[in-house]
Amino acid sequence: MGVNSSKGFNFRLMASGSNGFEQLDTFQDENILVSDNVTGLFDLGVLPSDFTRQIQIPGTKRNDAFFQHVYDIAVENPYLFRTNVKVPAYFDFDGIYISQGYLQLNQVNVYANKFVESYEISIYGGLSSFGRDINRYYLTDLTSSLSAYNHTASYENISASWGGNLFDGQIVYPLAEYGQKIIYSPEENLFGIDAPDGALAVQDYKPSIRLKTVWDAVFEEFGYTYSSSFFDQDWMDNVYMICNNKLRYPVIDEYDLESYGLFKISPISGSGTDVLMNAGNDLLLEWYNIQRNPANSIEPDLTYNLDFPSRLRGNLNLDFEVSASSAGGGIPQFYLDIQDVTGSVVSTTDLVNYNSYMGDVQIYNNGETKTEKFELLTEFNTELLQSGSYKFYLRYEELGGSNFTVTVNPGASTKSYLQVTKVNQGGDNAIMEIAPNMPFGTSGIKLIDFITAVQKKFNLVIYPNKTKQREFIVETFNNWYNAGEIKNFNRYINLNDKITVTPANNLAVNELQLGDKLDNDYISQQFNKLNNREYGKTYYIDTENFFSQGQYKVESGFASTPITYLAGTGVSGSAVQGGFGFSAQAQAVTEFTSTASARGYIKYGTEFIVDAFAQVFTPGATSVDNDPNSGYTPRTIAEGQTITFGFVGTGISDEYDFSVIRDTVETYLDSGTDDATFNYVITSTDVAATTCYFVVRARSGEL
Repeated sequence: MGVNSSKGFNFRLMASGSNGFEQLDTFQDENILVSDNVTGLFDLGVLPSDFTRQIQIPGTKRNDAFFQHVYDIAVENPYLFRTNVKVPAYFDFDGIYISQGYLQLNQVNVYANKFVESYEISIYGGLSSFGRDINRYYLTDLTSSLSAYNHTASYENISASWGGNLFDGQIVYPLAEYGQKIIYSPEENLFGIDAPDGALAVQDYKPSIRLKTVWDAVFEEFGYTYSSSFFDQDWMDNVYMICNNKLRYPVIDEYDLESYGLFKISPISGSGTDVLMNAGNDLLLEWYNIQRNPANSIEPDLTYNLDFPSRLRGNLNLDFEVSASSAGGGIPQFYLDIQDVTGSVVSTTDLVNYNSYMGDVQIYNNGETKTEKFELLTEFNTELLQSGSYKFYLRYEELGGSNFTVTVNPGASTKSYLQVTKVNQGGDNAIMEIAPNMPFGTSGIKLIDFITAVQKKFNLVIYPNKTKQREFIVETFNNWYNAGEIKNFNRYINLNDKITVTPANNLAVNELQLGDKLDNDYISQQFNKLNNREYGKTYYIDTENFFSQGQYKVESGFASTPITYLAGTGVSGSAVQGGFGFSAQAQAVTEFTSTASARGYIKYGTEFIVDAFAQVFTPGATSVDNDPNSGYTPRTIAEGQTITFGFVGTGISDEYDFSVIRDTVETYLDSGTDDATFNYVITSTDVAATTCYFVVRARSGEL
């Protein structure tokens, strides 16, 4: 709409001065173009976006007084003034259109070096000014407005978030794959998330934050407000953004979790090769080829430094030869030992995969040891290490005989390697700051791109409140359109000018595409390849309008978030009503020694019995078997039931006080697919001579 005061359309330029809003003098011949169309409402980062105009106003007594007060213009030197001052201002077009915004002084024009002829100013619409304010900043810059959601990274806070108990649900920790290679494996495999050795740690969880919370933070950070019935809808509480700034792990101040504590070493030919091991003795892994050491965690002499208590997870690839020296069925059983600087063994890791494999080899060889070469790879988890300095050792024990020798890296082989891939307790109890963890992309995500992406995602319009400074109205396009009014502009149209009318249907496009950006994550890429379309994208083809042509693409700016099952979880495996499982050993029997513990789970609808008996093994004594096979009443788990596991009589003499064995009470959750877990823990060393067995017997379903 073009407005010229000489044609009878009166407008006033109002600006905030010393006495509130003051009317400034104009030349009365300005041609002011204003826009309140769909383009301006949607394309926040594109001009006119409400409007941005440059005009000149005269140097009058009224204007001189205003600019001298607001911009500190000296009469004797009008070329010096404060250039970055934004003054609230608005146009009033006969009361029909009032546009809130800001005025900024660009230039002062002086006549004959004696007095001010005119002032050159820019008028920014409110929305355009908002866009300028946020255009230089990124999501990671919301440090002030998001600081209220900083918290401790801990198991307690992560699990509390699942019930909406962390900041009233503003922050939730989803189970998501960020490159940690999360797997759910069969129970005999030690390194899936269904087993302690492969369990997830605190650092494996990144927070997600409600979309509306971030939206509010952008406005709050820069001193703006908005009103919107759209964001007040209940379902918006379930729309979250994952705080996925980097690769596998969240960002914390103390350490770079992507690299801290990680290394990979291997032998150099002539050093650490052709090494003959001695049974029962620790062999220092003198593998001086440091292939990876991003945080300088391992020194040139292979001393490993750890700054906080943690378990280590890694891989050991071992190239070795077993040489039979005589007939017999002996096999090696390997252990990874870690010693501190005093030479004390502080951690012993049973390399179960190696040892089970060697047992299978002997079965295949009919119990005879053969001279063979092996290259075996296993994942491992160490015991808890305190902060300190350590070195790594390999040890083997003889099983079934001593008729063999073990040589590491035979024939000058350099295939072996030791690799730490994760410091499990990295980030535990660190401060989780939300702003540094906000999505960053490849070069940062600007706040203006975030706001625009939300607009496009939900088909929103945003426009300034025409009566309140620094406030906007946000609503859906349909609501905005339906609330429109009919205004008669006939008296402002110059009928002597050429008028062009374009039929609306000629502006229609033939194809409409709606969707998000294609992410580079594995699932999105595979979906795209399999279905020949991007995840979440919708296409509309106009087959009725003969004159429609071209394509219009609406891309929100967000990446799609496809959800997939982890193999073995959900409906794909474990969550079966009435199922039963036990995590410790087959046959649902767990062997306990002093201070040991184990876990099991029982599904909703499973009828079960918990029995306990003990076998006492003392030198020269006959073992005592107590087999509780009768007299127990089956119990069935009911939804919401509190389960208490008790112990039946054991028949053991008083010297073995089973009061030191305690049970754990767990409340069953409200879904037929959830597990009720229980723990049995021996809490006293008084039963060190006793091997305790707890038997859980299912009365329906398979063990």
